[in-house]
Amino acid sequence: MRLFLDEIYDRRIKVLNFITASRKEVTISEIAKATGLAKRTVSIFVKQFEQELDVSDGTYTVHYIGQTIKSVSANNLDLNGVGSELLLQSTIYKIIKYLFLYDGIDVKKFCETEFLSPATFSRYRQKLKKILRKCGLDLSRENRIIGEELRIRNFLLLFFSNAANFWLFNEHEYKEMNAYFAKSFEDWEELSCSKQLKINLIVYISIIRSNQKNFVENKTLTRLSKKRMKEPKVKILYDYFSLKKNKSNEQVWSETSTAQFFFYKEQIFIEPLEQEIYEEFFSEENFSFVQYSKAFTCKMLTQFFGGLKEEYLYLSIRKEIDLFHLVLHTCFIDHSIFYYIYDEENFFYADQLETEIKEQVEAAISELRTTDYNDFYQKLPKYIDSTSFNDYTYLIIYTLLAQFKTVEFPSVKILVQNSKIFASTLLKDKISLLFGDRVICVENVSPDVDIIVTDISLAETTKNFEQIYVATFSDFADFSSLVEAVQLKLFEKYEQRVMYYRENKLDNAIQPHKKFE
Repeated sequence: MRLFLDEIYDRRIKVLNFITASRKEVTISEIAKATGLAKRTVSIFVKQFEQELDVSDGTYTVHYIGQTIKSVSANNLDLNGVGSELLLQSTIYKIIKYLFLYDGIDVKKFCETEFLSPATFSRYRQKLKKILRKCGLDLSRENRIIGEELRIRNFLLLFFSNAANFWLFNEHEYKEMNAYFAKSFEDWEELSCSKQLKINLIVYISIIRSNQKNFVENKTLTRLSKKRMKEPKVKILYDYFSLKKNKSNEQVWSETSTAQFFFYKEQIFIEPLEQEIYEEFFSEENFSFVQYSKAFTCKMLTQFFGGLKEEYLYLSIRKEIDLFHLVLHTCFIDHSIFYYIYDEENFFYADQLETEIKEQVEAAISELRTTDYNDFYQKLPKYIDSTSFNDYTYLIIYTLLAQFKTVEFPSVKILVQNSKIFASTLLKDKISLLFGDRVICVENVSPDVDIIVTDISLAETTKNFEQIYVATFSDFADFSSLVEAVQLKLFEKYEQRVMYYRENKLDNAIQPHKKFE
């Protein structure tokens, strides 16, 4: 959501991000150098955060020498939460909210309310216009968001759901919706709070946009919704929208199908995956892109799953690719637009395994583009670039690999030798309780030992071994140092992880176990 922040708030979050990412005490000079801000500005921001942040002790600490700031540190600070508070005070947020609620904006009234000059409003308007164009939308001269209705609603959903983790609009309407759905959906209480909030937001966006006579015109989605009228969730939505005045039956179905689409896109309800029912919905008759989804799925099966022909695996990949193609076809917006990204290298870090998966995804897509699939790819809107396409595909494949493949990495081998009676045994027990089979305690020095834990220097060791001095099992400071050393070593081992098939994992996921031809 960085793109939507006022400049002053953006600079403040930039400072806070550097402090948090440093994971140690940093000086005003270091922050100023890293952020490109003046030392005086940094000092002001640091003091403001000290006064304003409502966090527990140790989460954000300013260290002084007398009245002068020596350094500042932060530990596990909720940057998104702080960003959200500042976002809600930002001008572009207020403009978007106004545009949503009133389908336009009275510039004179807005400027008077927010104490803005017309020139300042014009600058913010141009900034918003650039953001909207990244989403395949635009801002009209009359200050209305223009574009395909489904894409407008997706933008509003992504924007408001990322803006805050609480309700941002009329409380009375929220309570009315929430009470209705809590009573109607049998599994309402099983949904997380974030999913409940998102359901209400999806429906609220439908109500506001349809009241403004902005309807989604997707005959395929509407027709398919009508076929599923007997399904409880479809009927609940249809009945709810039917309660709203001044809507024809066709408009009620339009809102029902649109809400269903967003429920499916956001994966709010996880439905059983059955081939016959699934392919009745995602057929080439209903969606022309399905032929390309099949080709894409087969390519991913070959590239990442050794061409394994299992029905459940095939359908799991098809399901994600079909959804991806459906979203591309109707309302795709790059989710990274709605992130707080201040250090791209850190935010999008990929270790060796993840880098290899990314490279394989890009190679597979390049090969697909030498086939008929390129006909589909070339018809994508120009605002969807290859990076967005590849990144989304990578997330799909990485998630599926995590689901269907076993991941393993080497254990950390530790030699525990302590001159005090009982200390070695108790240290081994504490290590085992904390780290389980991720750590193996060995009895003798060997080349593959990672850490030696001792209270005296061992004559037979060399500099190739990392020695951690622990006086005894009850020494809290020494044992804490040992835990930190093991954690660092585990992280090193984790980056050496490998993925491979294990039949029982695939068998457990696939019910029933069938071959796909």
